[in-house]
Amino acid sequence: MKKLVAAVVVAVSLAAVLAPAVASKPKKKKGGPVTVATDPDGDWGGNVNGAVGPVGAGVGQDLVEATISMADAKTINFVIKVAGLPPTGGVPEFARYGWDFTVNGEAFGMSGNFTDYGRGICYPLNTNSCPPPRDPGMQPFYIRQGPCTVGTGGPAECNLVATVNAAFDVAAGTITIPVPAEAIEAKPGSKIAPGSNASYAATIYAAPAALLSSANAPHDSMIGTATFTVPKRK
Repeated sequence: MKKLVAAVVVAVSLAAVLAPAVASKPKKKKGGPVTVATDPDGDWGGNVNGAVGPVGAGVGQDLVEATISMADAKTINFVIKVAGLPPTGGVPEFARYGWDFTVNGEAFGMSGNFTDYGRGICYPLNTNSCPPPRDPGMQPFYIRQGPCTVGTGGPAECNLVATVNAAFDVAAGTITIPVPAEAIEAKPGSKIAPGSNASYAATIYAAPAALLSSANAPHDSMIGTATFTVPKRK
């Protein structure tokens, strides 16, 4: 009996040593990135003529994906991925990107370009009077609070709360917009959910622009489907 018990112990020990290790489930990283919207590539301009789709990648306007993540404790990265960007990163004064969202139900939005000197020197949609002329820098994105009524037939009212400079990464095909959490009143536990642009009826859009953009022109858009939660600090 002792020999039998000893044999069983040895067998169990060997089985434990030789058994394949069970891979532990990778932990989800706090702070993202969280994919909040996706879109097929090649569909730029489908609102006018689907045959013009390939042009969208050449001008950096063929949307593919959007993610949100924490850059650090005070900054939230909104990242737009496209099917391609021009070798320079973008076309000056031509392409506009917009993203509407809510923070705990409060409406926010932003729009920006590779360069936007025509609009950036004096943001024409600001509810407040234009500030003195200023250099908006490269890749400026204007962050606003509240629903923006431009293009709805009424007065163009947008409350500008911050201007940031995005990073256009040609190799990755991404446009990263670093948004100060304080500017959009986002705190640990805050929920950033998809909003909808009044003109484009979408969460995110990319369209040609000359001071203003038009939803009647060829463009691409995405409707957000997921919410990002600002992680709580330890």
